[in-house]
Amino acid sequence: MTERTMTDATANAIQEALNLARDNGHPTAEPLHLAATLFQKDDSIGARVCARTDSSGTPSGGSGGPVDVNVVRRNLNRLLLKKPSQTPAPLESSPSSSLSQLLRTATAAAKANGDALVALDHLLAALYDDRTVRAELEGGGLTKKSA
Repeated sequence: MTERTMTDATANAIQEALNLARDNGHPTAEPLHLAATLFQKDDSIGARVCARTDSSGTPSGGSGGPVDVNVVRRNLNRLLLKKPSQTPAPLESSPSSSLSQLLRTATAAAKANGDALVALDHLLAALYDDRTVRAELEGGGLTKKSA
């Protein structure tokens, strides 16, 4: 029997990122696919973080209004559309080396916090290690500190 290392929500987010990559004709899922997945739905962790963070990058209570999750989504989707795709689309997508590294970083962060399982917040924090995703998140008003 394999040891469980992540929450169900984390496993679902990774699977959704793989599906998103496949659906867009990308043979590998990158951190960008995971970021798009984490901000995709209105009740997602990304949307919740945006709602509680003001546009100055600090938890709500500052001078700006909440970060607009739609701006973050548009930025991430714009990058997804710029990625080259293959036709016909691959039957399955696999994690890229950068996504695998992100998962290792999230696992290390979970262990450093004393958490038994990797949760969505560990994934969100680890996304800031990817330069492209970090630029889009910060461009939308989200800093690593606010996430």
